[in-house]
Amino acid sequence: RGRTRQGTAKASDAAMAATVAGAASVKDLFMRLVEQQAAEQRAGMSEMLSDANQESEVIVVGAKNSGKSSLVLGFVNKVDAPKPTTALEYKYARYSSKEGSKVIIANIWELAGDTQLAQLLDVVLSPAKLARSQVIIVADLSKPAEVLRTVNYWLDAVRARVDTCTREMRKTEAGQAALKQLEPHSQSTAPEVRPVGVPVLIVASKFDAFEEMSQSSTEYLQVMAKTLRYFAHANGASLVYTREKDKGLLGAMKRLISRHAFDQEPHNVFQTEYTKGLVVPAGKDSLQHIGHPPGLDGVTDRERLNDTWTRTFQELFPPTPEREQREKKKHVADLEGFAEETVDVLRIQKLKELTQRQARYRAEAAAEAAATASAAAQGAQPRAGMLR
Repeated sequence: RGRTRQGTAKASDAAMAATVAGAASVKDLFMRLVEQQAAEQRAGMSEMLSDANQESEVIVVGAKNSGKSSLVLGFVNKVDAPKPTTALEYKYARYSSKEGSKVIIANIWELAGDTQLAQLLDVVLSPAKLARSQVIIVADLSKPAEVLRTVNYWLDAVRARVDTCTREMRKTEAGQAALKQLEPHSQSTAPEVRPVGVPVLIVASKFDAFEEMSQSSTEYLQVMAKTLRYFAHANGASLVYTREKDKGLLGAMKRLISRHAFDQEPHNVFQTEYTKGLVVPAGKDSLQHIGHPPGLDGVTDRERLNDTWTRTFQELFPPTPEREQREKKKHVADLEGFAEETVDVLRIQKLKELTQRQARYRAEAAAEAAATASAAAQGAQPRAGMLR
């Protein structure tokens, strides 16, 4: 158990527009903002951190309006109503042991939208931070035809970025040493499993809506569950369902995230009944438990399994490519209207805002440090913001 503290910062809408439009300077701008946001949000905590303490990176991606912001707010125990994310949003959570001897800061980055801003993954998933990073992919079960596309798109995008980072890390001794920490997430003895290279959690949100849609046939529930279990297993990922006001599933999700964000013990719950919310930690599942798709009993060839599970899924949940293309074209057209000069103006505004926020967070962190020291001196345990 430990205490958490959270902060928020947003990159501008205009920067998002320029990113999609391909302006060369925008990625550099985001990188500078990302570094400054994280540093200034935690500026007042530097005195509380020691060499023995750590940081981790939690990167949240996935479908538009799938509940990414709600997931982040739930993890940091914040009850604010979620707001639309603009390009890239930052929060942090802090875990401290009961005796206060260990502190871990989890930097939480949320990428807005669907796949249009995937290049921002390069900003937050970097060689310097790869060994302490995890990725959360959120898919919306209330739109079942889009679930598999979302999951596979982001699995491929994360894998490609991890491969790029890995090549850079192999050039230095420090990078090679860091890669050893990732070996459990990049190796497998099962022929059908090809891990992504960093811890990945697939969150299938809005299970309650999908249950209601599936009342006419349990086949929908079964095929969705088996398909997601297979692709999570085949990529070395964890899988959890969530639904509104389900504290059990929310708790399971938080424990799966905390496993790597806060170096917690592995989550031992293994729930695979398709009429209930799935909870499947990485490494717990197998082809024997999942079952094979029709006509492939005993087959372990990864490509054949991938293709057959995809066909089986799409027969029940046909994709809608025409709609996807229309939405993407509209999104890009809307954003291309922003001028690059607007980005420059908002950059100055953003830096001023961050400078003002710095002083406030320093004061808050100093006050919290004093309260923690006072509580420790009195032998009392702090209660605010307990992570369950």
